[in-house]
Amino acid sequence: MMLAGCGGWTPWPSSSADTKGPYTPPGAKGYACEGGKRLLLRFEGDAKAAWVIYPDRELRLNRAAAASAEQYSSARTVLTIKDGEVVLEEGGALQFAKCKPEGAP
Repeated sequence: MMLAGCGGWTPWPSSSADTKGPYTPPGAKGYACEGGKRLLLRFEGDAKAAWVIYPDRELRLNRAAAASAEQYSSARTVLTIKDGEVVLEEGGALQFAKCKPEGAP
């Protein structure tokens, strides 16, 4: 027996009519990536960590020492920011590539 109003809850809007554009959580920034993908990131104020925001979870990546780029990592996941472009790899496999801030040329 199902009770009225007991559907699954999600933080994402149920339809595109709910917002004026793609949903971006407070404090996060959207990135347009290769292949039409969209990456959501939130950086802590002290830049010691970055959060990758997935529809079902968030993943904290700690700032890592890198010679020629800004990098954040955790176990098998590495976020690299170089020359205004963001790349996310998991387990050595490219997940998001050529990501630029939304609205950037």
